[in-house]
Amino acid sequence: MAPIPASAPAPSEGHPAPIAPVPPAAPADDFIFVKIPVARREGTDPLHRREDTIDQMLRARGLGLVVGWGDSLGAPRADGQRPTAYIRIDIRVNDLQVARCELRALLPTLGAPAGTEVHYTLQGRSLLDMADSTGWQLEQALPQVQGRLHR
Repeated sequence: MAPIPASAPAPSEGHPAPIAPVPPAAPADDFIFVKIPVARREGTDPLHRREDTIDQMLRARGLGLVVGWGDSLGAPRADGQRPTAYIRIDIRVNDLQVARCELRALLPTLGAPAGTEVHYTLQGRSLLDMADSTGWQLEQALPQVQGRLHR
């Protein structure tokens, strides 16, 4: 489709209106994922309101966007079932420090309990911010599990 020149007549019936170009979004170069523990089945977010709210906040502030989410299963119970252990939200951001700060402010308002983690890489190191009963513990090293970093 050829571009419509600035001197083109106004659209009329049968002629589509020109489409305004959409400015490119700022590149989202950093990856963050949020882990929200699920203590019981009622604690899940079946309509994914948390992901939507986080995505809306990030987009409104020009910080990035949610790129995926899902439930992660826990250890098998005696009956063989594996209940949901936590909800994971994958995020791309263009300002890691500001996005972390905004997430730390928003997550408690969404009912994210103590044990919620925000994972990211800073200067080549895999780190996390973790909510506990006293607030957020920042830039914590990931725990080692059988010689590997636990994510």
